[in-house]
Amino acid sequence: MIRKILSVIWLLVLMSACAPVISQTTMSTVDKSISFTALQQRPDDLKGRVVLLGGQIIATTVKTDETWIEVLEKPLDYQQRPSDTDQSSGRFLLRFQGFLDPAIYASGRKLTVAGQVEGKVVRPLKEINYTYPVLIVREHYLWKPDDAYSTPRFGIGIGVGGGSHGGGGGVGVGVGF
Repeated sequence: MIRKILSVIWLLVLMSACAPVISQTTMSTVDKSISFTALQQRPDDLKGRVVLLGGQIIATTVKTDETWIEVLEKPLDYQQRPSDTDQSSGRFLLRFQGFLDPAIYASGRKLTVAGQVEGKVVRPLKEINYTYPVLIVREHYLWKPDDAYSTPRFGIGIGVGGGSHGGGGGVGVGVGF
């Protein structure tokens, strides 16, 4: 009986660890056929469409009634987490209604977002004018720095011990989560 209960608990832990971070309701509105490259090339043609993107925060700017976040795009994995890679197809801007604290939405944090394409903004980036696709955020997930290590871990250990002065030996088995 205990074995069955543990099996069910283990299955639930695995299922929850693999769950996407953006809700199914929002995901049903996402146009999965739009790549980031297509968005970069034709942001005005894709106005009104909802896309799923992720990446690393570069900067957060607070304005009167909204917050803008500049993001370096990163490919998403099966959990919708931006990958830890040096590859990126570019940058994009997010427009949030209201105040988001730049100390929390800090440079280097990872973010996954479902947003509606608003168009584009051209801003200086070093010595060039860079065209940023702009999204109005519908739903987002800010990854905790330790989320990379929060997936379930499982380990099995076997140990053998011996005693002295006529004591016996022992064998142990341990299971850890």
